[in-house]
Amino acid sequence: MRRNAVKLLGKLISTHPFSILHGGLLSYTEWNARLEAVELELDSLKPPPGTPGLAEKRATETQVDESLLDGATQVENDQEPEPMTDDQKAAALQKAAEEAATSEAMNKLQLTKRYYVEALRFIEVLHEATELVCQLLMSKNKNEVVESMDFLVVADAYKIEIAKKGIRKMLHLIWTKGNSDEGKGVQTHLIDCYKGIFFDAPDTFSENDAANYVARNMISLTFGATLAELTSLEQLLSTMMTGRMISEVVVTKLWQIYGVQRKEISKTQRRGAIVVLSMLALADAQIVVKEMETMLRIGLGSRGRADLGLAKHTCIALARIKPSGRKAKAAVAPARLANDHAVILKLGAMVEMESNSKEWYGVAEQAIGAIYTLSKHPDIICSEILRKKTKQIFQRRKQSVQDADGDTEMMDDADDAPAEEESTEPISTQKPAMALAQLLFVVGHVAIKQIVHLELCELDFKRRKAEKEKSKSASTASPTKKKSEDENELDLIGGTTEDDFTEAIQHIREREILYGKTSLLANFGPLVTEMCSNNTAYNDPNLQAIATICMAKLMCVSSEYCETNLPLLITILERSNDAITRSNVVIALGDMAVCFNHLIDENTDFLYRRLNDPDVSVKRTCLMTLTFLILAGQVKVKGQLGEMAKCLEDDDKRIADLSRMFFTELATKDNAVYNQFVDMFSTLSADDKLEEESFKKILKFLSSFIEKVSLSFSLKVALLP
Repeated sequence: MRRNAVKLLGKLISTHPFSILHGGLLSYTEWNARLEAVELELDSLKPPPGTPGLAEKRATETQVDESLLDGATQVENDQEPEPMTDDQKAAALQKAAEEAATSEAMNKLQLTKRYYVEALRFIEVLHEATELVCQLLMSKNKNEVVESMDFLVVADAYKIEIAKKGIRKMLHLIWTKGNSDEGKGVQTHLIDCYKGIFFDAPDTFSENDAANYVARNMISLTFGATLAELTSLEQLLSTMMTGRMISEVVVTKLWQIYGVQRKEISKTQRRGAIVVLSMLALADAQIVVKEMETMLRIGLGSRGRADLGLAKHTCIALARIKPSGRKAKAAVAPARLANDHAVILKLGAMVEMESNSKEWYGVAEQAIGAIYTLSKHPDIICSEILRKKTKQIFQRRKQSVQDADGDTEMMDDADDAPAEEESTEPISTQKPAMALAQLLFVVGHVAIKQIVHLELCELDFKRRKAEKEKSKSASTASPTKKKSEDENELDLIGGTTEDDFTEAIQHIREREILYGKTSLLANFGPLVTEMCSNNTAYNDPNLQAIATICMAKLMCVSSEYCETNLPLLITILERSNDAITRSNVVIALGDMAVCFNHLIDENTDFLYRRLNDPDVSVKRTCLMTLTFLILAGQVKVKGQLGEMAKCLEDDDKRIADLSRMFFTELATKDNAVYNQFVDMFSTLSADDKLEEESFKKILKFLSSFIEKVSLSFSLKVALLP
């Protein structure tokens, strides 16, 4: 029935009668502007309030006594009217003609106004219908989803503004599981819809104009997009690129927009171009490999330093040079770059750059990530970056203090002192708190990337070990075969077992990175702890937030450091007034639960408390974190599911929907909802703030997942009105 309703709405749009005057477009903004213009014309034709006229006379006549009116009429009738001159007759005729024309114009404008009002009512109905169609995009019925997409395409063609919202929401359908015919059908239809809207240029366009048209549309998709929408768009564009649906001419146009030096290209256009190119590079890394020089010149050059958003997305694009995930296994991975390569040096320079802008953190994060992806020895280059950043902050600040203390003595002996060479080192204009915060951010992110690098080294060792054993079996079959250089290199690891190598990596992670005598990061662990525990001395809000993030990242490295600082981190979670800091700590505790489950498992109550946080974003973050941990089996549920059940009736729709999704997935596990039902019932019934109607709705929803007949029946009876 809903499918038929969507079809009916589509026909209603295509056959609407409001195309007589202004064509078939149904933009509410345009029709409302036309209505306002008509109302202004009507107001201009009406006589001013103080002008005597027909309406005013009628108003006056109704207030006069009828007997007086009769007498006055008789007296007037007795008097003979004076004859009118020719000029007076002409003036009277002209006035009558003007009044007739004005009356006719007003009648037309009144009809036009009513026409516009009816059109706006029709458009408002379509807006309400489009909202419902957007909800049908998430339907489990494939036909409803397909019909909803078709409706939104038609609505967008008629310029219905709210259809843009649905077109963006359609992007998330690219993640529909494609292992079934229905999933593949939804994905294919989504691509066809987007091709028709954004990628198919009019037939009258030349090849060059068509490429410009497609490139502009692709860039426009990035404007105002959220992180979730950009992630879905990335998947869509990479899928289309894999299917050869995007021509090389369009890619060339995107590089021209990114690399051109003209001022006509805005920041958003240049950013959008590199964002789209980095998405396409997921399918074909050669797209960015061929234009490395352009990226170094634009994104990591003077323009990138002036526009840090551009520099950030350039770093993301550079990291796509080396495929990751399944594509890395399928393709031949390119060799890592030496530390003196121009790309690595430029990336390091972006991290070392001084800036008072908060956009710097995004640049540094992506630049460090690109270094660890591309560099042959990322730990060496990042150690050098940390040394330089530390010198920039402490050595220069110390020198400036010494210069300030000795300034008076130098002034007394200025005439007698010999001339000294002026220092060529530039004077720093960066705020001290900002500089220290940036250093701590680099420390924390390098620590996280270093443990990821160690895990990749372990995987690489196991891969090479397996290849060596495979080559040994092959050489046994052909004993006359000579060893290659690679085989000789693999012999070096022949005496090492996988368990020994894993233990060595674990020892480095636990005892060397944060506690080793020669470790650079070991110098920052106590400093970060001191700053987080003494927020009165270090009272800059941004510095405190970054220090907390840094400490949380260091806690993911070593279980000893995590156990020592866990009480401090929980205290920050409970007492911090900054919602962003609380959200970051919640995410960090989720990461620690994966790394050191035995430490966090005893403190999960502090996580569940954030479900009652006054800030909606913290509640949402906590619910998503707990959803992942519980469904992945990283956290044992100990009767706290009642707090998550309360979210089913939360005022925020996204929280309520996420909670429904969680219990729907949890119900697929063996009697998970049934086993926790008694505890959830106790928690819900003990909450005085929970309304009775909400309590019934929650229990009714949860009971639908219980397969035990007796309990399910008794609950349904109890919930009867």
